[in-house]
Formats: sequence, C-alpha cells, structure tokens
Amino acid sequence: MQNDAIDNLLISISRLVAVDSAGVAIAEIDLREGGILIGGGNIGKTSILNAIRLFLLPEENFKSSAKKFGFSDKEGKFFSDDESFEHYFPSTSSFLILECDNYLGGRLPHCQILYRGSADKLDYRRMFTSLRYEQIRHLFWDASAGDDGIGGRVEGLSPTKVQTFLKREDKYFKPLMRSAAIKEVIYANQLLDTDAMRFCLFPLSTTDDANVDAFRALVRLLFDMKTGSDTVRLAVANIIESQKKERKDELNFDIDAFIEHNEALARRERLLKNIDSLRPEFDRLSASHQALMRNKNAEDALMQYAMMVQNRIEKACTDIGLEESQLKLMENRVSGLRKEWRETESSQKSLEGERKTLCRQQTKLDEVVQKTQLLVSQYDETDTLEMIIEGHREHLAEKQHELALKLDAEKRQEELLVLTQEISKLEASEQRYQASVESQEFKLFNQLTESVWLKLAALNSDVAEANPGRVLSPSESQVIEAFADLIQPDESGYELLGAKLEAVSLDKRESDQSRLDKVRAVLEGKRKRASEISAMDKESRFEQVKTITTLKTEISRTETEIDLLLACKSNTQQLHNLNEELEVVENKQLVLKRQFESQQEVFFQEQQAYSVQQEKVTEMKSQLEKLTQYQQSAKVQLEAHGLPTLNFSVMPDQSLPLTEDQLQTCIDNLQSKREARAEIAERIRDFVRNQVLENDDQLMRPFIEDELLSHAFEQLQSRYQGLEEEFDILRKNFVEHKHSIHSIINELKNNREIVRQFEQSINRAFANVRINDLVQVEAEIKVEARFNDLVGEIEHLDTHSDQKASEQFIERLKAFSQKFFPDGKTALLTMEQIVAGIAYRVKKQGQTGLESKSQSTSTIMLINLKLVEILLGRLRNKACTTHFPLIIDEGASVDSSQFDWLLPNLKQAGFRVLSASTNSASSEIIFKFGQHFRLDAMRTATPYHPARTIAFTGMPDSFVTKGSVLDREQLVMFGEADE
Repeated sequence: MQNDAIDNLLISISRLVAVDSAGVAIAEIDLREGGILIGGGNIGKTSILNAIRLFLLPEENFKSSAKKFGFSDKEGKFFSDDESFEHYFPSTSSFLILECDNYLGGRLPHCQILYRGSADKLDYRRMFTSLRYEQIRHLFWDASAGDDGIGGRVEGLSPTKVQTFLKREDKYFKPLMRSAAIKEVIYANQLLDTDAMRFCLFPLSTTDDANVDAFRALVRLLFDMKTGSDTVRLAVANIIESQKKERKDELNFDIDAFIEHNEALARRERLLKNIDSLRPEFDRLSASHQALMRNKNAEDALMQYAMMVQNRIEKACTDIGLEESQLKLMENRVSGLRKEWRETESSQKSLEGERKTLCRQQTKLDEVVQKTQLLVSQYDETDTLEMIIEGHREHLAEKQHELALKLDAEKRQEELLVLTQEISKLEASEQRYQASVESQEFKLFNQLTESVWLKLAALNSDVAEANPGRVLSPSESQVIEAFADLIQPDESGYELLGAKLEAVSLDKRESDQSRLDKVRAVLEGKRKRASEISAMDKESRFEQVKTITTLKTEISRTETEIDLLLACKSNTQQLHNLNEELEVVENKQLVLKRQFESQQEVFFQEQQAYSVQQEKVTEMKSQLEKLTQYQQSAKVQLEAHGLPTLNFSVMPDQSLPLTEDQLQTCIDNLQSKREARAEIAERIRDFVRNQVLENDDQLMRPFIEDELLSHAFEQLQSRYQGLEEEFDILRKNFVEHKHSIHSIINELKNNREIVRQFEQSINRAFANVRINDLVQVEAEIKVEARFNDLVGEIEHLDTHSDQKASEQFIERLKAFSQKFFPDGKTALLTMEQIVAGIAYRVKKQGQTGLESKSQSTSTIMLINLKLVEILLGRLRNKACTTHFPLIIDEGASVDSSQFDWLLPNLKQAGFRVLSASTNSASSEIIFKFGQHFRLDAMRTATPYHPARTIAFTGMPDSFVTKGSVLDREQLVMFGEADE
C-alpha cells in the first residue's frame, strides 16, 4: 500500500471478516473502496455490514441490545437480545474480525477479533493483534479443505486456539473484556504514543463519557439513515448533551417570601441607583483629573525643550564646520581620480590602434596559411610537404612538356617516334605472353615439381616463368633437377654454393595472364598518347590557342602553389609570431581594461560619497535653520506663560525629539493643563451643590488650592469606587433570595441556548455545503412544546430586577416541573427530553428562497449524511483523518442520480459507502458504487454448521478498470505487467 505523507495521521477501517456468523460460513469484505453486497434475500448481507457496530462501540454484551446497537428488521422492529447474540455468535467457532490500517499505531494493519463469551450473560469478548488478517487467516479458514476449491472449516477452531497462536506470534497481543479498557484502546488520542494508538479505530478528541455517548449516537446514525426513524433526533440530542455539564433541577420555592423579600431589595436598589445617576458627572471629572495629572509636568517639558534646542544649535554649528572640511577633501580626491581615469582611457585607445594593425596583418597572413593548408589537405596524410612539392614539380614538368609539344612540331615528331618504338616492343611482349597463355601446360611451373620450381624461382623468376612451348625431354628434366639439387634450403630461404637466395611465395606469383593484362594496359596508354600527339597536328588554330591558354594557366597555378608550399613553414612561423604579439597586446588591453574599470568604480564611489556628503551638509544647514525657528517659538511661549527663557532649572534629556510636532505637543499640554484645572474646580463646586460632597466654603471660592482640589477628588473617587461593591452585595442578595428558582431558570435558559447554539453551529457548517441540486440547507432543531413555551416566557423575565415574578409564570413553572420531574422528584434534565426532532429548509438551484416542504427520502438521506460528517468531525481529534464505513441499507432503493453527488463527496469526507441489495439491483447502481460483492456465489461443502454455507473469499467484482485496493496490493506483490 502506498504510504503518502498524510497517511501518517490516517486511520482507515479496511476489511471485515465474518466466520460462522451472520448466516455465512465465511465472508471477507474489503471496505476500503466501499461497494455494494449483492445476493439473494435474507442471506445476511445487511447483518454482516451491521456487525461493524460491534467493533466501534465499547460494549461487553448484548443486554439492552436495541438501545446499544439498534439492530432491527426492515419494518424497524428491534431484535431481542437473545436473537442478536445468537445471530452473530451462534457457536464457539463464530468470529468477527475487523482489520484496520492505523499509521499512528504502526505501519502494518492490525485486527480486532470478536468471539462468543458466556451465553447466560450474552457477552462477547475481544482480542487485539498487530498481525494482518493474511497472517492469521489460516486460523479461521482452510483454503485446501473440500474438493471444490472453495475451502472450508478449520478443524478444532476455538477462541483458545486463536489466543494461543496470537500470544506466541504477536508481542502486542491484547485481550480485553471491560468496557472502560476497551474505550481507552479504540478511542485513544495520544498521537505521540505508538503503543497507546496501536489499536485505535476512531481518535476521539477526549474519551470522556459525554463524547463516547455522542459517538454511540452517530454510529447508530451511520447504520440507520431511514428518514422515518427516530435515530437522527437521538443522535442530535446525544451530541448536544455531550456539550453541557450534568445538572439537577430542584423546585423548592416559597412564592410569598420571594415577593416580600423582593420589595425590600428593590428599595435598596433604588437608593444605590440614585447615587449612581451622578456617575457621568464623576466620569467627566475623572477625565479632567487624568488630563491634569497627565500634564502636571507641562511647564518643565517646555523649558526642557527650549534648553535642548539651544544645546543642539551649538552642536550643529560645530558639526557643520567639520563636515564642510570633509567635503573639500572629498572634492580634491574626486578630481584626482578623474585625471587618472582619463590617462588610462588614453592608453587604451593607443593599444587599440596597435591591435587593429596587428589584426589586419594577421588576417592577411592567415588567408595565405589557410590556402596552403587547404592545398595540403587535398593529399593523403602520409604525404610529406616535400613529397607534395615534388608532385607539383612533376606535374609542372608534365604540363611544360605538353606545352612544348603544342608549340614545337619537331618535338612532337620525336616524341611520336619514341612512342612508336615502345609500342613495337610492347606488341612483341603481348604476342609472347599470349602464346604462353595458350600453351600453359608447357610452362616450367606446370612441368616441374613444386620444390624444384621454387628453387629456380629463387634463382631467377624469368627463368622459372619460361615456357618452351613443348614437353621437356627426360634428359632436360634430369639436368634441371640435378641443378636444383645444388640449391639447398636454409633458415632465410635458399643457398647456392654460398650465395643466399630469397624464397618466392606461391601466393604472390604473377600469372602470364596478369602480365598480359598489364602489357595490354600499358600498350593501350602508349597508343592513346601517340594518337593524342598525332591529333595535335590536325587541331584548328582556335583549338590550339585554347589548349595552350589552358596549359599556361595550369602552369601558372601550379607555380603559384609551389611558391605557397615552399613558403608554408615560413608563413606558419610568421603567423605564430604575429599571434603571440597580438596576444601580448590583448593582455595589455585586458590589464588596462581592468585598471580602467577599477578606477571607474572607485571614481563613481567617491563621486557618490561626495554627493552624499553635499546632501548631508545641506540637510544639516536646513536642520539648523529649523532648530533656530523652534527656539524662537519656544521662547515666545515661555514668555507668554511667565516662565524663564534662560538658566532653566530642569535636567537635560538627550533622547528628547526636537521636532515641530514635539514643540506643539509641549505647548498643547501646557494649555490643556490650565484648562483641565479650571474645569475640575467648576465640577467640584457642582458636586457640592448636589450634596454629594459636604458643603465647604473653601470649595466654593473663585480660586481653589491644588491640595484642596486633590482631597475633594479623592473623596468622590472613593465614593464611586465603593458603589459597585454595594451593587454587587445587592445582586448577591437577589441571587440568594431567588436561589430556589434561579438555578431552574438558568438551567432552562442554558438548555434552550445550547440547542440554539448547536443549531447555529450546524447551519454555519451547512453554509458552504452543496448537496446534489441543493445550493443551501438550513437545519431547525425542534424543541418539546411545553419546554419551549416556558422558556419563551422566561426570556421576558429579569431574575435580578426589583419586580416580582407573575403568578402566571409561577403556575407555568410548576406545570413544567410536574411534566419533566414527576412526583416532585429531583431529576436530570436531558436533551433527549427536550429535542423533539430535526427539520430542514432547502433552496434548490435557480430558486430565490428557502422552502420548508417535505423533501424526498433520498434528499433527506443526503442531508443526514452531511450532518453525520459534520458531527463526526467535531468528535474526532483534529490532527487525524479517518476512512470510515457508512451504511446505506438497500442502496438500490435510492434514486441512482443521487449517487453521482453522494459517493465522491462522502469519499472525500473520509467515508466508504457500503450497501446491500438483492440480485435485482440494476447495473447502473452497481456501476456507481464501483465494486460489488457477489456474496452467495459460492457455498462450501465443509461449513462449520450446515445452516451457514456461504463462502465469500475472493476479490470484489469491479466496473473500475483500475481494480480494488486489494487487487492493486496483490499486483504490487507479484509485480505488475508492463503495458
């Protein structure tokens, strides 16, 4: 299986196996791609899928089976506890196995195994193993049993036998019986602890009872999507219940005492409210006092600013002088660099002229050398330059001789005479060789033995190749052989009376026919040459001139090429020297170029630094001008407020920003301080007039001392600081007074608010949901009518006010208590009592508003599925992802068009949709599921029990060419074929 990066946090239920259970001998169902179970009616298809509930819930037995698991028939009637137990665990050889890929608990899949416990207790037990199902399959099914190739029972199968094997083979084997321990294992969420996560099926965010109960409800919903059932309501109620704490509501309430005490508290409240009514005035006074305190050092701040400006001006004058001196030095340095730069540039231009002259010479000489090399390249690589020159000279001599013949008729006659003589000799040789060819049997080569002939050939080849034209006489043969005896072989060839003779190889012997062919070829050439010379006398004047001109041109070209070849070495050496000289010049240019670039870079840097220095001096002068202006403005303000302008009695502050904004801030703060003091004095007088403060003549004078103002403010502040505490005491009295009813009212409000908030959260989750042709979905959680009416009235009741509760409210409260807490007993108020159901409003594509009319069964099912996805996401640890089975019973009854949206969306959400249908299921539905399981296609002849013979152990059939996950895994194991 491919292990992507996200698989590190993936938990995926991959395979379900039923052994001697749920009506089958064995059924191995691959859950990873989902699919549909196909088979005859009442063979256990749905029961097999429903068995997954037993693994997901931390139960120990089948007691209260309807409430725990909800196993029911098609009419919704629940099976009894005994029926459920016997259906899944009819014998000691009954096992249910769930394989799960859990990358948080190890790289290999693990298995959870359920088996029959005590029949009296209706319990079943669990084993957990880190082994894959393929490693333990032989414990439950014998593939070689029977003669039909289907396989059959394993003799002696029992829980003890399985446990013994697992204890021996798996160090992580773990048997569990208690529900609490099971819950901690299958809902583990300790992601960094491999051992803790090893057998986790669904990582709950927390494993408290509330979350487990909520998960129970969702598991029921995953396996029961019928819109007519009460499962959705119970699931929603359980989820909401998991989000609130348990409360007990008691109704011990004395109405008369409540009313009387309520009036006393109301009078106390009116008194405090009367004092609190003047709080806005005190808040304004507090704001003015804060402004006064905030600006209490405003005078010192302005004097400090004036002092620091004066110091800064003096320092700025000194700094400007230094920076101007630096600027002059930089100007001189820039001028010197510019001069050096221009001198280097002049040297570059001079070298460039020298380089161009050398380049022209190089180009001219290179052309001559290239021509010479092109001429030499036309000859074989083994030919030396001297050989090429000699060949050219021979060719020149030949052409000069031919030109001489063209120009001199006497020379032509002499040449023709020589050719005639040579032709006569060649014709005689031709006749001789022809006669020898015709009488080959008389050749010495054919009349003498090979050893004798080889000795003659070593002595003289012409004698050895002689042809007497007749058969040698016996005496002649004896003489030749006797002579041949004088020639003796040695290491290097032959020896004759001390003379060394070179041996002749028979394979290199030239025949008379070959010699005849050579003579004829030479004879033909001589005859052709004689004809050409004879033809010269017959040429026209025009032809003679043309031929002479061509010969002269060829002679001139050959002479030129000879001159090039003779000067080749000299020209090559001269070109080499010229290239070296040009390289020296170019190296000098490169050095000058680098020097020029370096000087240019330094010049630009210095010039830029000079510009920066210029800007710096200009900026400093501008800042000095601004500081002078700030000094004048500060002096004006100091004089206006009667403050000193010299010899300031304040400490210097080097970090003080000397800006126009800071100066204006100092001026504004001083003005704000004076205004705030005047306003405080006036408001203090107002509080005296309103008798909040005791009447004090000094407070009513036109000028109030700072000490007296501060004391009066502290009195008011203390009064209002304690006022809230008095209100708190009053509120505590209200709480204590209404304690008997207050807790109930809060409980009712809180429960209603929890329902409302949950409804809002669901609708927020539905906000971006698109379900098939629905572009908007809203959920409405319906609440029990009497509860809703009472909460509606409570919404208008202020339990902390000074008004008594109405008699109508008390009567409703009593009626509610009798409904939800009968017999006056204190009881827990649960969401299962409050939530009455859930309804949906939808908007289809193209509609303008939501509609609340009843939707089709398929549509409601799709919405419920999306609801399950949302609710499961809230319970799951957010760091993990899960691939979870989801059951749609009788999938063939759902509109096939719904699956186009349903299957890909649920797969993306982490669900693997499973369904069951009879053999009448349409191919369209089967195709949409992608793969299907022909459950009852095979029946074993050796079952565990005669009533359970179905054996499904093969691969699912698939319309998808890629095949199932299990198919692909097996292909990887054996190596996929190349396409």
